[in-house]
Amino acid sequence: MSTIVVGAGIVGASTAFELAQRGHPVTLVDRGGVATETTGLGEGNVLAGDKDAGPELELTVAGLAVYRELEDRLGAVAGIRRKGSLIVHPDARTWAAEPARMERLAGAGVAGRLVEPGEVRALEPALTGPVQGASHFPDDLQCDPRGIARALARRAQALGGDVRTDALVDEIALDGGRVAGVRVAGELLAADTVVLAAGPWSAPLAGGAGLPLPVAPRKGQLARVRLPEPDEQFLRHKLVDGDYLLSVASAADDRQISTVVETTADGAVIVGSSRERAGFDLTVDLDLAAAMRARAARLIPALASCPIDDVWVGFRPWLPDHLPAIGASRAVPGLVVGTGHEGSGVALGPVTGRLLAQVICGEEPAVDLAPFDPDRFA
Repeated sequence: MSTIVVGAGIVGASTAFELAQRGHPVTLVDRGGVATETTGLGEGNVLAGDKDAGPELELTVAGLAVYRELEDRLGAVAGIRRKGSLIVHPDARTWAAEPARMERLAGAGVAGRLVEPGEVRALEPALTGPVQGASHFPDDLQCDPRGIARALARRAQALGGDVRTDALVDEIALDGGRVAGVRVAGELLAADTVVLAAGPWSAPLAGGAGLPLPVAPRKGQLARVRLPEPDEQFLRHKLVDGDYLLSVASAADDRQISTVVETTADGAVIVGSSRERAGFDLTVDLDLAAAMRARAARLIPALASCPIDDVWVGFRPWLPDHLPAIGASRAVPGLVVGTGHEGSGVALGPVTGRLLAQVICGEEPAVDLAPFDPDRFA
């Protein structure tokens, strides 16, 4: 038995490592390099505080546990900074709903507490804009997802796995309706199982194999803001405006902006974020970057005068019901799917890789995969 994993982001690299660690023959292929697309373009957030009760939260709690293992296994290369998150509510409407959400999170095992405005300012001295209150989640963290994915791919290789970059998969090959491998530049790479972990590029490969999978790119833009002097402690937590929770859950196609902001390890500030259904449009919008900075400055006025020194675009893999597709397809025997995590791919990538390896190796998955059934769109 052998497996080919298509897509070398954090989901694919984690899957390859988990399989190789079990002694399972695995080949990881990507049209570019390891973690050069969605995984390497995000903020590296691993958050439970921006979730609500349901299957994704259960998956996130399991994912945080895997990150504790990664921190021990990979050390500094993982870039893990356990600074926690603050969901900040400048709007009385979202603040009014927060106690009930906190109760639901607590019931799922997420540590957190409500914070009144005076303590918010003590926790974050730069946050001098108007706030009703905040919720604090001490276990949320930031990491280096590119470093993690590349380290896991190297470890998969060291354990006997094969990693092939600059290898564009043309199609998933079938034999009598069952997966037979993949074709790369016309060449058949034979395998008993194919894991589809190509993020927002997964739909054509799935469809070509006979699995309707409406994963689509949800474009996002981030901006890097330069402080007068680099200061990693300018912001001590990941800060999220409460209306971000509404933006994530929205099914709207048009552009939405909500504030997420944090310092980087080198003392700059990352400001986001935007969401829109615009296909694979890589156009950078400088007016949008300025608007994101202006929104962030409502909470942190000092950012208004800080120059923007970089802006970039990435694509989140979005599915209509806002849940990823994780598990084995019954419609296409031999096809296993791990995509559609949208903005939580970094948080859920390592645990997804473990779950897929458990499925392939005949183990009991650590999380109930029924809500993530990849055949649910057929």
